[in-house]
Amino acid sequence: MLSATYVGKLLLTLIVCLALADSLPAQPLVYPFGPTQQTGLPATLTPSNQTTEHRFVVINPGSQPAPVVIEVGDLADSIRLYQERGNTLILLDYTGQLTATRPPPDRVMPYLRDKNLVLFTLKPGQSATYRLQVLNRMRVYSRTFPVRLFTPAAYKAKEALWLYESKYRNRLGETFFWGIILMMFLFTSAQFFLLRERMFLYYALYLLLVLVRLLMLGEFIVVDTWPVFREIGFTGRVSLTTFFWSLSAYTFFVRSYVQLDTRAPRLNRVFRWTGWILFGLGAFDLFITIKRLYVPFLTSTYGILEISLMALGLFTLWVLWRFYDATVKYIFWGMVFFLTGGLISFVNQQVFYDVPGLDFREVLIWATSYIAELLAFSLGLAKRQQLVMQEKLRTQTALVEQLQENQRKQAQLLQIRSDIARDLHDELGSELSGISILSQVAIGRLAHQPAQAQTALTTIGETARHIMDRMRDIVWSLTLHQPQTDAVANRLQNMAGSVFEPTGIRPILEISAQLSVASLPPDQWRNLFLIYKEALHNIVKHARATEVAIRLEAEDPHTLCLTIHDNGIGFSPDALPTGHGLRNQHHRAAVLGGTIHIDSRPGSGTTVTLRFPVQSISLALATVTPVVPQRFRDGMEA
Repeated sequence: MLSATYVGKLLLTLIVCLALADSLPAQPLVYPFGPTQQTGLPATLTPSNQTTEHRFVVINPGSQPAPVVIEVGDLADSIRLYQERGNTLILLDYTGQLTATRPPPDRVMPYLRDKNLVLFTLKPGQSATYRLQVLNRMRVYSRTFPVRLFTPAAYKAKEALWLYESKYRNRLGETFFWGIILMMFLFTSAQFFLLRERMFLYYALYLLLVLVRLLMLGEFIVVDTWPVFREIGFTGRVSLTTFFWSLSAYTFFVRSYVQLDTRAPRLNRVFRWTGWILFGLGAFDLFITIKRLYVPFLTSTYGILEISLMALGLFTLWVLWRFYDATVKYIFWGMVFFLTGGLISFVNQQVFYDVPGLDFREVLIWATSYIAELLAFSLGLAKRQQLVMQEKLRTQTALVEQLQENQRKQAQLLQIRSDIARDLHDELGSELSGISILSQVAIGRLAHQPAQAQTALTTIGETARHIMDRMRDIVWSLTLHQPQTDAVANRLQNMAGSVFEPTGIRPILEISAQLSVASLPPDQWRNLFLIYKEALHNIVKHARATEVAIRLEAEDPHTLCLTIHDNGIGFSPDALPTGHGLRNQHHRAAVLGGTIHIDSRPGSGTTVTLRFPVQSISLALATVTPVVPQRFRDGMEA
């Protein structure tokens, strides 16, 4: 059993406590607080890291419940409302900037509350004593938090903001903003999985972290009570972890988008280390415990970080300006919008902090900044994709042109092979057969008719030399694709000299175009040369001429004309000779895209005219000068 002395001491202690409790002044307030339906409590200065308490009594003389709204100004860190019931304090409501949960809407006030309001309702015809505790935790200086009591109607009239009149309207803007960020995150993630470019991965992480931070600030995501976070004392509402990590992701995004690794290796290293430093700051901020951290140190640290982040933003802006081009300019202006939003937010918090609707203005400022930045990124991405598509089209066009050129060259090679086969068959086949026959004849007559055998062997030798000349001409015509500097006149002169020199025929060349071998495609020059050579051989074989006039002229910038006229015996047009040579000439003229015309009369010689088009050639008219071999030039002078 307890002794009488112990019981007496216990009763004495209880009486003292009650007396002390009753000694706290309790201001009586009669609902509905006068004509304005609002009243204030005496101002009390709250020192740093201290709690002040307001004690008041509310009397409801009416017959209806009395809902009361208590507003604490200047963003107190913690607000707790208690009701006294005898010796017990009953917690009615709590809120504040460090509170880890969003205040729910009240039955009689169906709008979403700010974190500076606490509510209670007093029954009809009753009175009650209340205690309001206000904590000043995050400030390094003393602060006076004004406290006012309102009826719901008076508070609505005071705010006069339509966004506070409906829970649906208040969340509409936030949901729209979050939806934009979520759509951009999904789009950017899809781009990464399709294109496998790290740029899209970094930007998707940036958007995701921004979205998580906004949801944590709005306390739609509360992780403070999770086991791991509760053990380390994590305070999600004031944590900068997701903020630092979002900046880290954006730093890596800028580094990849601008391609600093190839355009500026030194700046690339600076951005890489900056990104990792920001990531480390975010990881360190996880373990910052607001309840136990020294507030002046925290405030000073955050001040230094704000200045550093502003410097980082300006440095990033300078880098984007340095590499300003058709795609980087969009990211540059997105960064300008973002920094402008940060500056406006700073002014709003420091200058207009006492104007109603501070939180709404903050949401509006940052939502506008983020949307402008997202729009700039979207435009930059569209421009970048356009440039990539144009580059791909140029590459594809070049590949198609290269393929067409290869096909053209392949067709040209096949045509050359066909021409060589036809030349070998038509021009050399019969002569090789003749050599074979003559060799058999020579063998048969060598013993009994040596003179005839000698004649056959002589013919074989001449035919072999002729075949060698033809082979040399064919091989020479195949090497015309090599760079040449000799004039066409020299080529035509050399050929005429080699053909006519043994016969005594005098060639006269008139060239009215300074034309190099390299000016004509190989196939055109080859067919022109073979037609020319065939015509000269026909003159030697059939014309009995003493003089041949050869003229090459340009009828216009796109047409060449080769004329060969001899003073031989000629022939009747009705007796136009046939054979492989004439057929080959017409075939080669058709390959050139031109025509060949043979005009002859008995006793008047023969004229061969070849006309064919050329793509484009620069022609310079020259003085008509006869070009003949030295041997015939001496004879003419004599």
